[in-house]
Amino acid sequence: MVASWLGEIMDEITIAYILFILAVLPLVIWIFQMLFFALAWYTCRRHLYHPKTAGDVKGDLPGVSIIKPLMGVDPFLEGNLESHFTLQYPNLELLLCVQDERDPVIELVHKLQARFPDVDCQLFVGGKPGVTNPMVHNMAPAYERAKHDLVWVSTSRIRASTAILLDLVASVQSDPHVAICHQLPYMMNDGVGGIAATVEKLAFGCNMGRNYLALNRLGTHVFTGMSYLVRKSYLDEVGGLAHYGRYLAEDYFLSQALHSRGYELVLSAFPAQQMVAASSIAGYKDRMVRWWRLRLNMMPLVTLLLEPLTECVPLGAYISWAVYYLFDVNPYLVFAVHAVMWISLDYHQLRLIQNSPLPFRLPNFLAAWCLRELLNAFVYVEGLLNPRRVRWGKNTYRVTLGGHTTLVTTAPVLPL
Repeated sequence: MVASWLGEIMDEITIAYILFILAVLPLVIWIFQMLFFALAWYTCRRHLYHPKTAGDVKGDLPGVSIIKPLMGVDPFLEGNLESHFTLQYPNLELLLCVQDERDPVIELVHKLQARFPDVDCQLFVGGKPGVTNPMVHNMAPAYERAKHDLVWVSTSRIRASTAILLDLVASVQSDPHVAICHQLPYMMNDGVGGIAATVEKLAFGCNMGRNYLALNRLGTHVFTGMSYLVRKSYLDEVGGLAHYGRYLAEDYFLSQALHSRGYELVLSAFPAQQMVAASSIAGYKDRMVRWWRLRLNMMPLVTLLLEPLTECVPLGAYISWAVYYLFDVNPYLVFAVHAVMWISLDYHQLRLIQNSPLPFRLPNFLAAWCLRELLNAFVYVEGLLNPRRVRWGKNTYRVTLGGHTTLVTTAPVLPL
């Protein structure tokens, strides 16, 4: 039907040229994806787990303010928090942020403050009025009170270590043009959470990890705000943290502003040590939908057209047709070879990022890999159904093209 319709409006030679271009395009994209795999592997071997140390810092170690937004209590949260209290660093302050004064995490914070009385730790309850982004709203008072120029934003799931902190500090201090040192998002809750946790590990360590590592190697502006060290003085030059609370994707916009000003963003040698005990397929899907809608409103053409072609199944289907059209090769055979190669590359990349034996066997990896691919279709469709609305926690937001955000509905406040 499509061919006959095309035949009515253009000649056969024009149709042949169009089909040829459409067939060559996936081959070019596939080659680029293989190059991305190579760049990601290179970055894993030459950069990850080769950290900078205190010896790479000229002079004394600078002070660091750690801002940690908290909400609720997770079985891993105490360990995550304790890892910040036990950091071996000479000049450090912990600024813990809680939105609700009835949050049970406050009791845990007081418990840790009693166990580690020598740690400079302050608890901030509430937020900054007029800030839409709930996490920035929560963190803004602590950011404004931070004593040090180096600020480590470490979200509640992040587990810290002295080696990680020293690498972050040394990476920023190594060059005055560096504004941010950030960590590759990754899930380290090994052996906990079942299939859902495995799917999350694959999501961060395979497709997202490949693009994140490769694009950072190429010097492109790619950054997530899960865990990063920023020079407060540089961020204040472009408006400060609260200024970007008008966006749900505050990390993208603040890093873009710094990058546009000529400052550099560098990648830490350590992936983020994200530790969470409660994982679910529904929770994973909802988070991916939220992130996808944010990307759609910030970069619509990239998200709608190019992003699906960085995934195995859509690109595999497209390239199978292309090879069949150009070379008359069985498309099912092409897809099978493509899928086996892609899965193998994903598996070995995940092992490189993990830097230790994976906490599951190959059959578990294959099951989680297939489930994630299936969930991608649901994320894409659900994201398109209502692309302007984003649900985060109990609140609903409206996001316009360009990323500006307004609160639509908020959870009711329960009486004491």
